[in-house]
Amino acid sequence: MGNSINRVVRLAFVSTAFCLGLGTIAAPAVASDIFKGKTITYVVATSPGGGYDGYSRLTARYMEKYLPGSTFVVINRPGAGHLIGTNLIYSARPNGQTIGSFNMGVLYSQLVGSKAARFDLAKMSWVGKAAADKRIIMVAAQSPFKSFHDLQKAKNPVPFAVSGVGSAAYTELRLLANVYNLKIKLMSGYSGTEDDLAMMRGEVVGKMGAISGQGDFVRRGRGRFILQVGGTRETGHGNMTYGADIAKTPEQKAVMKLIASQGQIMRVTAGPPAIRADRLSALRDAYGKAYTDAGLLAAAKKLHYVIGPAVGEAVAKTIRETLKQPPTIVAMLNELQNSKPKTFTIDVKLVEIRRGGREIHFTYGGNKKTKSKISGSRTVIKIAGKSTVRGKLKVGMACAVTYRGPKTESTLVDCK
Repeated sequence: MGNSINRVVRLAFVSTAFCLGLGTIAAPAVASDIFKGKTITYVVATSPGGGYDGYSRLTARYMEKYLPGSTFVVINRPGAGHLIGTNLIYSARPNGQTIGSFNMGVLYSQLVGSKAARFDLAKMSWVGKAAADKRIIMVAAQSPFKSFHDLQKAKNPVPFAVSGVGSAAYTELRLLANVYNLKIKLMSGYSGTEDDLAMMRGEVVGKMGAISGQGDFVRRGRGRFILQVGGTRETGHGNMTYGADIAKTPEQKAVMKLIASQGQIMRVTAGPPAIRADRLSALRDAYGKAYTDAGLLAAAKKLHYVIGPAVGEAVAKTIRETLKQPPTIVAMLNELQNSKPKTFTIDVKLVEIRRGGREIHFTYGGNKKTKSKISGSRTVIKIAGKSTVRGKLKVGMACAVTYRGPKTESTLVDCK
């Protein structure tokens, strides 16, 4: 990996100067027992597996250590580009017993006033953030794209995996596509490590994410980085482009700056607004101790996790500042928000019908296999040209499925 990844975990970050910068990382000698006998639910807004889940479970394990008598239970609540999990955390009782982690791409949804974003990040109780990282575009090793310039020259839409509409990767890829004229199509429905598997199968070509979460994939020769946004320049990755070098127009510079700012707020832990002061203080104290714990640092180093924590108000201040975006960026985000996500039609063969037709599994493009949700009201079902209901779908049927990507809901299933 590059210079920064080789320095992923340095004990130097717990130096006195660093601790003073964080303000609340230095902890009193006696741990708080305010949560003794209490269960703390830690919500992860993505599926099991992958970077967010890994960081979250590490955080929960070591916070429990520094809250005597407490029990942490980690639950995964994926969906809607991390909005489902974020909404769940925000609406929880402010007793400090529900906290969690989500992708800061939800900030984009708040900036445009999305109805699905039922939260105000500025009001949340910020416990801490585990890392600052770089955002990257990665493509599969077997793809023909050796550089970002190659991607710009693509004549046909290139499939990229995203977790959902409104996720950080979805928004950032669309912003980059707008200002660099990229021909890409976003395939939603991938969470955890499913996008990596999809790249290996040839189902998609690439993805966007944090560099620390993709290092193992690249080290194993399965992928390559072609664009880095934010942070110090990585080396040793062939033709990887550094974002600042290609930011020429005002729009390109604004997009690169926004995406880079997202990399400074990685792997967050937050709770609902108005958690009682003594409870929030105890949570922040436990978080600070967790991220100076030798056991956590050793585990993070083994997993190649980037560690660069901040605690409490230091994080809250950064969030509030990031919410202050210029009108040009907000207008660009609004344009993306109001544009209808693209759908794609593929020829498939039904191989499995589940839950009375509510979910179909099919093969396409030879031996590729995936699935789609079927709504009783929103999905149009046709068999031999006649409208029908999902219960009439049968294994073996040859159909044309129209949807936004694997695992998403179909808008049309037209079978012979």
